[in-house]
Amino acid sequence: MKLLTRYNYINLLSTIAIFVLSGVAFFFALHLTLLKQMDEDLRIEQREITNYVALHDMLFTPVEVKDQETIIEKTKRPYEKEKFKTVELDHHEDYRQLSFSIQAGGEWYNVIVRKSLEATEHITRTVFAITFCTILLVLFLTVVINSTILRKLWQPFYTSLDLLQRFKVNNREPLGLPASNIDEFTFMNSILERTTAKAIQDYERLKEFTENASHELQTPLAIIRSKLEMMMQGENLTEYQFNALQSASEALDRLARMNQSLLLLTKIENEQFDNKSFVDLAQIIQQKAAQFVEIWQDKSLNISLDVKAVQLHANKELIELLLNNLFSNATRHNYENGYILITLSQRRLCIKNTGHPAPLNRKHLFQRFYNPSNNSTSNGLGLAVIHQICTANGFKVDYDYKDDLHIFIVTFINESTQTYLP
Repeated sequence: MKLLTRYNYINLLSTIAIFVLSGVAFFFALHLTLLKQMDEDLRIEQREITNYVALHDMLFTPVEVKDQETIIEKTKRPYEKEKFKTVELDHHEDYRQLSFSIQAGGEWYNVIVRKSLEATEHITRTVFAITFCTILLVLFLTVVINSTILRKLWQPFYTSLDLLQRFKVNNREPLGLPASNIDEFTFMNSILERTTAKAIQDYERLKEFTENASHELQTPLAIIRSKLEMMMQGENLTEYQFNALQSASEALDRLARMNQSLLLLTKIENEQFDNKSFVDLAQIIQQKAAQFVEIWQDKSLNISLDVKAVQLHANKELIELLLNNLFSNATRHNYENGYILITLSQRRLCIKNTGHPAPLNRKHLFQRFYNPSNNSTSNGLGLAVIHQICTANGFKVDYDYKDDLHIFIVTFINESTQTYLP
């Protein structure tokens, strides 16, 4: 639920509750006020009768008046005290009456003075209708004001969010948020601009570090490799020395591959492969398969290739790296006379291969340095690179184990990004 919608919802409910409570209170207050006024009118009638009796020592004959009735009855049991009461008479019409007793000419009389409440109820209904219409009008105006004025007031906030959403550190451009005359938004924009400027600065430093590391590490690694090869070509080496040098050379090769993989992961995370174009995935798969033919023949692997014409909007270099890692993974962890089944459809790429007869740990499979086979030649970064490349291009990679086959599936339409493929 959006903030503005939630605010309107809470504001509307609170406004309705306030108006309902105040409306009910106003209704009863008005009703009691009008009833009190009616009782005062009945008091006036009582005083007129009392004054007439005090002056003449007798009661007069009641005169019929519209919406008013006076009943006088001789009695031997006078009322103990006067009493106001609302009664319902003919045609379900309510009357307000005052009952009291009075003595005239040595006799007691019970007197009932009534007045119709029709006018009072009419006033009450009219005021209630006006109040109800006023409440509806206020609620309507509240909704209109909240949806227009508040939306306009919040517009700088949404503008800042939109600019922040489209911000990329690799563009090296400042955020450039618009000025606002609202203190809170001005404070927020200043923090966002400082934060993004710091992010750009950190990105530049990190990029510079990765580039320097890539350049500086390659030179000493090449020197060490050259020296090891020279030492391994020596004539006076013992078998133990040769094996030690060979082990060091293999460790050096592993270090070099790990360095390249970590630098590659850093570049992908920093979005340094942001140039995308439409690439022919089927053609790239066939080219990669041709490059791996000799390796597959050396391991006597049975290859099944079933690809359809598919075009992807992605970075071509990353796609080639993705396929290279998938093919290498299916080859390295396979055994002689094993199988590799490669299928490409409009929505996904599926690579199945034989290998270790047990499923891999799905929870840690795509984590860095996860090495399920404990192979000393593997640096545990291949699957992490695969996952990072898929994430960078909006793909989804999954793993399954079925019928003694390890299955890696790359889905080209990621539901979270809705990547469109022609």
